[in-house]
Amino acid sequence: MSAQRAEPGRDRKLLTRRLGSAEAWRDTKAGMWAWLLQRVAAVGLVAVVALHLVNPFARLVQAALFALVLLHGLLGVRTILLDFGLPARWHRWLLLLALLSWVAAVAAFWRWRWY
Repeated sequence: MSAQRAEPGRDRKLLTRRLGSAEAWRDTKAGMWAWLLQRVAAVGLVAVVALHLVNPFARLVQAALFALVLLHGLLGVRTILLDFGLPARWHRWLLLLALLSWVAAVAAFWRWRWY
């Protein structure tokens, strides 16, 4: 009977995620940036809503409110799609699609509404 000695660190159980799991995207850099942008948009929304209550007809406040609500919403849709099981390899494309959609919508609305 031979006793095997465990190597340091080998006897610990490690938490691992499969690459195809629904939560695999949370460890990605794109996921981190999407999370950070969504939180910045949320904090910005709180400030802009307060400004909107003070002066609801200021065009810059209206534009900021529209832009932040749209950004926060598009990033939220991205998160929902990933939580429902889209493959982790799509996280970068979904972030890029959300940001490009946001830029296009803000530019189109700005051109239509303010000029």
